Amino acid sequence: MNSKYRHLTGRPQNLLLPSVFNNTHMMEVDKFLKKIREKILLTEEIQLELKNSLTEMHFAPNDGLLSPGYVPTSIYYIQKGLAMGYTGRQKPQAVNWFMNENNFLIPSYFFHREPGTEFISFLEETTLLTLSFDKMKTLINRYEEAFYLFLLLAEDGIRAGKEREYMLRLLPEERYLYIAKTTPFLFSRGHFDQLASYLNISRRHFVRIRNNFSRR
Repeated sequence: MNSKYRHLTGRPQNLLLPSVFNNTHMMEVDKFLKKIREKILLTEEIQLELKNSLTEMHFAPNDGLLSPGYVPTSIYYIQKGLAMGYTGRQKPQAVNWFMNENNFLIPSYFFHREPGTEFISFLEETTLLTLSFDKMKTLINRYEEAFYLFLLLAEDGIRAGKEREYMLRLLPEERYLYIAKTTPFLFSRGHFDQLASYLNISRRHFVRIRNNFSRR
């Protein structure tokens, strides 16, 4: 098993507990809460308990978070960086999704409490806020609003999967344009091998399409 993968079955490494958040980290937590408020209105009490339930983790490029066969124990909010979900240990990897800053990262089968089927790793230096399953369950048991919040997050994951299914039905050039329109940050960050895999085309085909559009 790749030692770079942190399966989070125990206490995470390289974390900051809520009690030692500095001003910068508190600003990032406030961004997290703002993202939550875009989905549902929570009382100050729930927001405070949610804030106090978070931990922070740091990852270097190419570090791993999860691998197939492990039951995910937390959901994540990406403060900065870029995460990728993929299958296959050997290159070329079959990339399933990307997730950048200011987004929630919910591993597959997290809500089902079953072993995952994909790798999750980081393409760039990444900082996460994490919320454990047990703390999420406590919030849900105490607050009805928390139940609806996590229901909405689960639906976001379903929607993202449907969007990828739609994208893969398009012709290669149409896939390129669709991703350029919906997630332009992927092109500006230069991870073209992984992006070609995500589009389900070869690197050579990706470069050909990219060059064709750049000349227009």
